[in-house]
Amino acid sequence: MVGTVLLIILFVLCVLLLLPVRVTGWFRDGKWAVAVYYAFFRVFHKESAEKPEPQKPPKPEDLPEGEAPPPPEPEPEPPKPKKPKKPKKPERPEKPEPAAAENVPKPDTVTDTQPAAETAPEQTPASESVDPESLADDPDIQAVLDEKPRRRRRKKKDESPEESEPAEEKPKKRGFIRWIKPDSLKGWLRLAKDGLGALPPALRFLTKHLHFRHVKLYLAVASDDPANTATLYGKICAAAYNLLAALQCWVDIETDEFRILADFYNESITFRAALELRVSPAAAILMVLILGIRFLINSIRTYRAERKDEKLREKETVPAEA
Repeated sequence: MVGTVLLIILFVLCVLLLLPVRVTGWFRDGKWAVAVYYAFFRVFHKESAEKPEPQKPPKPEDLPEGEAPPPPEPEPEPPKPKKPKKPKKPERPEKPEPAAAENVPKPDTVTDTQPAAETAPEQTPASESVDPESLADDPDIQAVLDEKPRRRRRKKKDESPEESEPAEEKPKKRGFIRWIKPDSLKGWLRLAKDGLGALPPALRFLTKHLHFRHVKLYLAVASDDPANTATLYGKICAAAYNLLAALQCWVDIETDEFRILADFYNESITFRAALELRVSPAAAILMVLILGIRFLINSIRTYRAERKDEKLREKETVPAEA
């Protein structure tokens, strides 16, 4: 039961991937439109906006002889914008009346009976120092003073010049995943080179699965001078037909109409075109897979070549044994 369900799901997916995506477009008289269809459903549609027609003044009605047409009605004046009202100034608060001089309490006067401010504790002058002769008599202090220089000397003796110098770290070997990440301009150039090398097979596969259908082109060449019209007509024909022949060698193209004419009666070129492009989602997915696999193969080859060069340099730098 589970196997049949999986087979049905795979069959539906294959059908959906093989159904073509159709992109249609046309251009005519300065207007254009583009639409995308998938399995009879329109997914996207966009076209140029129509230009509004210029408004023509109405024609005056037929009036009997001797009567003048009525004067045109004056257009109503637009209302004048009202001036914004100025905001009112906030009222200032009333100042409190000063109290009577009699009610204000007088500060107490300092009398001689009040105690004076506390004096700061006396600090010992910095000039006073401990007598060094009294410290020299103490045996504990003398022992500490004698031990310090000895310890420093031992540390200096223990340190050898070999230990003081930092050991040279060997460059770590980078793996393929680390190597493929660009960390400089050289890395980006390497990635671009590998990517460009992977493009030709992917594009070759894609061009085989691009189908152009219902191609229509109509071009009427015209100019002010008939001689210039003939010269321009010959140049456009040579370029257009040669381009069509080259494209048919690479892409599947079916044309319904392909006409280029010389118009000696008009002064402007007339151009109309329409086409339909068909491509299946399966072809696009396969193209991406081919591009990725080819890019990976090119990167692995470049990585192996650089690793071989590094090994040869290491062998050359190692001194020969006596």
